[in-house]
Amino acid sequence: MGIAAAPEERVVAGRADFNELAEKARAGLDLALGRGGDQAVVYEADGTPHFYGGKTRSVEKNTRVRARVVAQAVRELVDTSERVLIMGHEREDYDSIGAAVGVAHMARSLGKPVHIIVSKQTDAIQRLKEQISDRPEFKDLFISAETAESLCNAATLLFVVDTHRPYMTVAPNVLDLTERRVVIDHHRRSSDFIQKPLLTYLEASSSSTCELVTELLQYYQEEVELEKIEATALYAGIIVDTKNFAVQTGVRTFDAASYLRRSGADPEIVRALFSSDFESLKNRAKILSAAHISEGIALAICPPGVKNAMILAAQCADTLVNIEHVQAGFTFYELANDCIGVSARSKGDINVQLVMEALGGGGHRTVAGAQLKGKTIAGAQEEVVRAVRAQMKENHAKEIDKG
Repeated sequence: MGIAAAPEERVVAGRADFNELAEKARAGLDLALGRGGDQAVVYEADGTPHFYGGKTRSVEKNTRVRARVVAQAVRELVDTSERVLIMGHEREDYDSIGAAVGVAHMARSLGKPVHIIVSKQTDAIQRLKEQISDRPEFKDLFISAETAESLCNAATLLFVVDTHRPYMTVAPNVLDLTERRVVIDHHRRSSDFIQKPLLTYLEASSSSTCELVTELLQYYQEEVELEKIEATALYAGIIVDTKNFAVQTGVRTFDAASYLRRSGADPEIVRALFSSDFESLKNRAKILSAAHISEGIALAICPPGVKNAMILAAQCADTLVNIEHVQAGFTFYELANDCIGVSARSKGDINVQLVMEALGGGGHRTVAGAQLKGKTIAGAQEEVVRAVRAQMKENHAKEIDKG
C-alpha cells in the first residue's frame, strides 16, 4: 500500500525505512503465529493491524520440547532475579490465580521472595484466596498494586499470566517499572501485546494457563513437591476453563490434570470452591427465564446490583449454549466505571472469539468475553448481535462458494 511522498522517495504504510518495515513484517508474522496461524496480518498506513483468516480451530501440538526449553529459560530468569512478582488480569478467575500460584511455587523453590498482585475485585476467587492466605507459608503471598509498585525495581522479574494485554493486567503501572517481564498465556494473540518481554510462552491450543504452568513445573526441576493447595489451585483453573473437561480439552490437558492429582489436588476442595448459595441459584434461574432467543442466538441480562455478576454471567452463558437450536449464548452484566461485561459461549459454528475481538475483547472459539466501555446494556446487545450476524453472513457466503 504505497503513496507518493516525493519524486525520489516512496513511503510504504507510513514508513520510509526498509529496516523498520522488515522489523514490522517480522512482528506481523509473530502476531499471526501467536494467534494460531492460518491468517495474514496487514498493517494500514496508520499502523493499525487488520487480520484476515484465522477461522479454523487451533490444533493441539503433541510435542513438549518447547515446554522443556521454556521451563529451563524460566528457571534461569528466576535464578538471576532479586524478587519475583506475578499478576494476571483484573477481576481474576481461577485460571488466572491458579497459574499465578503455580509460578509462585517456581520462585519459592529457588528461595526467591515472591508475591502475587491481586486486584480489588477478587469476588470470583475469594474462597481460594482465603484458603491460601490462611496457611503460614503463604501469609504474605498476596499484595496490592500499590505495594507492588513500591517493591518493583530493575532486578525484579515480573510474570504476567492468563493475559497479554497491558490494560487488562491488575497493575499496568508495574509493567513500566521493570524490563524483566515474562508472559504466559493461552489466549490468541492480540495486537496490543506487552512490549518486549524477555520470554513469551503463548499456546492458543492449550485449554488454560494452568495447563501451561503445570507442564512447566514438570520440567522446571527434578523434584517438584507442590503443596496440596497449590496443586488444587492449578487443578481448579483447568476445571473452570474446560467446563469440567468438556471443551478445549486435549491429551495434554488430561496429562496435566493427572499430574496434579498425583501431586495432591483435591476434587472435594474444588467442588466446595464452585458451590453456589441458594440466592445465586435463584438469580441464575431468574436470568435464564428472561433470556431471549432468536435465529440461534440467545441473549440474557444480569439485573443491576447482583452479587458476583461476572460468575453468574459465565454460568448462564454456559447454560444458554446447551439449549437445543442455540448456536451462541451471550450474557450481559454491569461493571463499575460505566462498563458492560459480556460472557460469550458457542457450540463451535459461530466463532465467539472473533465476535468478541471485534468489540475489543477476546478468548477462544467457543468461550470468550469482552468489556464495552461507555455502553448501555441495550447498546452492547446491538453491537454483539451486529457482530454475530456479520460472521454468520460471512460463513454463509463461504458455504455457497464451496457448494
